[in-house]
Amino acid sequence: MRLLLLIASILVAATVGLSFVQVVLRYIFNNPQAWSEEVGRYLFVWITFLGSAVAFARDSHIKVDAIPALLGPAGMRISDILRRLVELAAIGMLLYSGIIVAWRNRFSFFYTIPDAPQVLFYLAVPVGSFFMFWYILRGLIALRS
Repeated sequence: MRLLLLIASILVAATVGLSFVQVVLRYIFNNPQAWSEEVGRYLFVWITFLGSAVAFARDSHIKVDAIPALLGPAGMRISDILRRLVELAAIGMLLYSGIIVAWRNRFSFFYTIPDAPQVLFYLAVPVGSFFMFWYILRGLIALRS
């Protein structure tokens, strides 16, 4: 998880730096660069998926716990297991579809950066989903013991 946090932090810093450079180029030098907006957007997608994986690792994502809290300890445990199973199914589908989309775009290139493969953008979904799936599964196994 520390590696994911480090990578996400670097990507956030890159996004901030890229946005700053874009503002300077646009408003001071009157020379906007289209590639910087596209790359910034793609970096944001990577940040989102890596951050989601970290949230699953910490079990700190948004969840409703008002009803399970009324069920007592046994009900909360069952509710937690069911929630994680639903999460596994949803993230499993996201992982599967992300792999398909990344595979289909493996030979595509960025519009504004012709030499950069677009699969770098599409890999954010399967990579982030893999880590989410892993952390959900790890949490589910921890509940069993």
